[in-house]
Amino acid sequence: MLSETIANFQKLRRPVRSLVFLFWIYSFTGALIGVFTQIFLYQRFADITLNVYATQVFFTGIMVGFVILGYIASLLRRNIKNGFLASFLVIGSSVTVLLFSSTIEVAYFAMFLNGIGQGLFWLTIHTFELAETKSHERDFYSSLLTAGGQLSLVAGPALATVLIWFSENILAWDTFTVLFILTPFCYLLGLFCFSDIQDYYPKAARWADLKHFFSERKNLVSQLYLLGGNIGVVAGGVIPPLAILLILGGAVNVGVYNTLFALFSAICVLSLVRYRTTSNRLYIFGIATVILALATILFGFYFGLFFLIIYTITQGILAPILRVSAHVIDLETMESIGRSDSDFYSTMLLRDLSLFVWRIMGGFVFLGFLSLFSSEESLIGGGLYFIAFSLITTFFGAYFLLKVMKPKL
Repeated sequence: MLSETIANFQKLRRPVRSLVFLFWIYSFTGALIGVFTQIFLYQRFADITLNVYATQVFFTGIMVGFVILGYIASLLRRNIKNGFLASFLVIGSSVTVLLFSSTIEVAYFAMFLNGIGQGLFWLTIHTFELAETKSHERDFYSSLLTAGGQLSLVAGPALATVLIWFSENILAWDTFTVLFILTPFCYLLGLFCFSDIQDYYPKAARWADLKHFFSERKNLVSQLYLLGGNIGVVAGGVIPPLAILLILGGAVNVGVYNTLFALFSAICVLSLVRYRTTSNRLYIFGIATVILALATILFGFYFGLFFLIIYTITQGILAPILRVSAHVIDLETMESIGRSDSDFYSTMLLRDLSLFVWRIMGGFVFLGFLSLFSSEESLIGGGLYFIAFSLITTFFGAYFLLKVMKPKL
């Protein structure tokens, strides 16, 4: 199985392989500080609602980096390839700013800056995914991205745990100091991957693209899918890390725990690479969504270590599988709902603007939902219910979307 996967990877064209490597670098560096960013904010400011607001600021930054800067790049006909280097520099800088943030306002600025860098990265990689990859190869390509991401979730938390322990016990520094200082340097690995990627100069978005986007039937149906996939994004970023922290009691314990379960997830993704086809995407998507939502509800109801383990195993197996299906659907959607005489770029920008609207709306709905709970434990449980609802909505959105998509996904 592994030798077959490696052989197929070697058959990919060099620009496509470079995209895979860049995504792996991005995933590894993100895994280093992933859950620890939320833990850092909570331990410094001790208020879950501030974590939620910081996450909304982060997603606002993503919109600015993806949509606004992407639109400006199209007006000025700038090479989108440069977005990789710019994104890595901005994300790296934001980590340093966050480390030295002494007030919530500075922390919000760091999260906003991080979001801009993330938005630039996704603008760039989506552009080249759509320009370079074809529908029949996207299941394998997306599985490679997810498998690499899962391996990053093994190596990232493992290294982060060592750095946290070293910072606390050897240097007697603050918990995250060494981790946040060293993380930006990991992005320098991306400098070795840029040369094989071709230049891309986007066409400027036009008024006709905007009118078409809001009148296209497939896009109107896709908004239900985007609603489900993004209304729970803020909750999904905040609640699980804090739930694990509440149960396990410390950043080092969280790092060890995440490392132990991530390798199993990566093996599952690699095992399913050769079984994913265009005909079973919805079936896999549906099964993964329903089971994962059920596990999330059970964890919220029976909050404790045993059901954390059940939830983590289910999440480890099914969440990457879900991401592969969602990634393929997202690429096909961006490619197919644009105007016939225009390319994907304008649709990609408008679609990300929709993501921003649903994410911010979902964040405020989530804040209102949290007001129904008084204790910290019940608040975490309510957040998990909210995530489960989002998962089910995503499946129904994908189901109706795939029914109107032609050619059939």
